Amino acid sequence: MRPEPEPTPALHVAYSSLRAEEALGDEVLATVVFGGNTPCPDDPRCLRIDLEPLAGAGLSEVWRGAGPARIGTAGPIRHVNDGHCLAGCIELEEKRFGGLVEASEAAYRCLLRFHAQSPFRHVWRVWNFVTAINEGEGDEERYKLFCLGRARAFAAMHATSPDIGYPAASAVGKPHGARTLQVCWLAGRGAGRALENPRQVSAYDYPRQYGPAAPSFSRATLTPHPMLLISGTASIIGHASVHPGDAAAQLEETLANLEGLLRQARTRAGFGSARLGPESLVKVYLRNRTDAAAIEVRLREQLGQEVPFLILAADVCRSELLLEIDIVQRSGEALSA
Repeated sequence: MRPEPEPTPALHVAYSSLRAEEALGDEVLATVVFGGNTPCPDDPRCLRIDLEPLAGAGLSEVWRGAGPARIGTAGPIRHVNDGHCLAGCIELEEKRFGGLVEASEAAYRCLLRFHAQSPFRHVWRVWNFVTAINEGEGDEERYKLFCLGRARAFAAMHATSPDIGYPAASAVGKPHGARTLQVCWLAGRGAGRALENPRQVSAYDYPRQYGPAAPSFSRATLTPHPMLLISGTASIIGHASVHPGDAAAQLEETLANLEGLLRQARTRAGFGSARLGPESLVKVYLRNRTDAAAIEVRLREQLGQEVPFLILAADVCRSELLLEIDIVQRSGEALSA
């Protein structure tokens, strides 16, 4: 008889208010703070992202493992692990590599090589922060350049490790300024399960009109803990953007896409609830600050008064899209072996 699989220690995430002088617990893998005014403890596990909060000011995103956390570096990579999960980050100045394509390829080659040789072989979720993401025309738009560099790195890795899949991911735009690419991620010893949304074409199958390389990510990853990590999700049906210029309509379409992914996780893997709610950790990237109040009101109606969420000022990968939402769903039953 096959032995029962050993349970995977839990990974936890929550929004918390931290003080600058606060000591992070031994079990903390990463603390992500947004904007210039959110307190950031003096700890290498604290990462600041230059996106200003429009709702949820003062909240930090705190990831906790089974502890104790072990801090390390590997070339330009900073990483923390608890023996089961790993949080990593790499920041590269574009000018050192000749441009965004080259910097993106270098970052992902570094990331993928590191994990190919690491006990934490499986990359579950990646967050990409790209300066001036919509700058440029046609194939020279910076998001498309980023996608090209990332795709080249995956193609190189697939040549030697064809079983490596695409993680869940998002890519949003930081304010115009220093051209520094930030790539942050979660990985683990166990493989996640990639999920796609029936309402949308898989991003890696997008047609040529969206750039010289399709975006290299899955719509969601269900980790072995389990935890559902949903990629940046926007108002896209099939592969086309819908409701241009209407933030309220785009929000409703985005929420429908998110609930489509939750239904997939529920029906295919028996995971959690098929609706957003108290187990959903919600982060909204919003292009126009003037839309923040209306978006906050609608999310409060959807989530209730007790669920914290963040709305961050950020550009979205397509210039016609006004918002994007990523979700961590924090309930469910363990995956079978």
